[in-house]
Amino acid sequence: MDTFAFQALGTHWTISLDGATFSAATKEYILGFLRTFESRFSRFIPESEVNAFRSASAGTFPVSPEFALLLARAQQLREWTRGAFDPAVASVLERAGYDRALSLSPKESEGDTRVPAWSLSGGLLTIEGPIAFDLGGIGKGYAIDRVADILRADGCVYFLVEGGGDMVGTTKADGSGWRVAVAWPGKEVGTIASVVTLQNQGFAASDTLLRRWGKWHHIIDMRTQTPVETLIGAAVIAPEAFAADVMTSALFLLPQEEAPAVLGLFGATAMTFAADGSVSVDSKWSGEIFV
Repeated sequence: MDTFAFQALGTHWTISLDGATFSAATKEYILGFLRTFESRFSRFIPESEVNAFRSASAGTFPVSPEFALLLARAQQLREWTRGAFDPAVASVLERAGYDRALSLSPKESEGDTRVPAWSLSGGLLTIEGPIAFDLGGIGKGYAIDRVADILRADGCVYFLVEGGGDMVGTTKADGSGWRVAVAWPGKEVGTIASVVTLQNQGFAASDTLLRRWGKWHHIIDMRTQTPVETLIGAAVIAPEAFAADVMTSALFLLPQEEAPAVLGLFGATAMTFAADGSVSVDSKWSGEIFV
């Protein structure tokens, strides 16, 4: 087993290869891809594509194919959640203190706090005024899948790519899967709610208690511009990391009765943790459960 650990996109990554070793060129290619991805899609980088429209007037503008792909998935998620999810959340997070300096000091609202409407058609983005995007709810899963593509192109067959707790894994060389622990939000560190085995699958988890300051955390209902409080945690298994990441975000914002149908669109299964301490497990969840 060969392991490559590093920092990227503001979090820790570990890539494990089974039955193979990393070449220096592969490591550098992966790091280069992630540096480029961050420079293009981080709202903390002023020149990034997600910040390109902060001073723009209303109009229609071409965007890069990759940005269009990410916005298309975000637009789909916005429709499913009836506007609760919106990647145009950047200004709300910044007013809440989740800004480039990570001040975590909420600012008093001044003037109009409405977020301009936007829509995507093909590679054309239409906006009603100055707007900034945050792809934190979906971007990391996409990047993980692209790193997996790099490994496949380099001839790697058996691997696990993990970035900040989200991941995608093949099988191991002996045909077994990668065992992954699902942490229990709000409980003592090391308390496990489930253990799942990934075999050619993606996994994502989110927890509103880890990244919280005052009343705020990073998952915002854009209809009210306030933090979501119904769930405190969610974990999703899906065919790829991108789908798992998207579905994890969706679960915090979808009506509970609609979640199974949306999960089914991606062949995904989920475990959720409610603020009242209850736990819900999808009927297709295949992991060991310690509830």
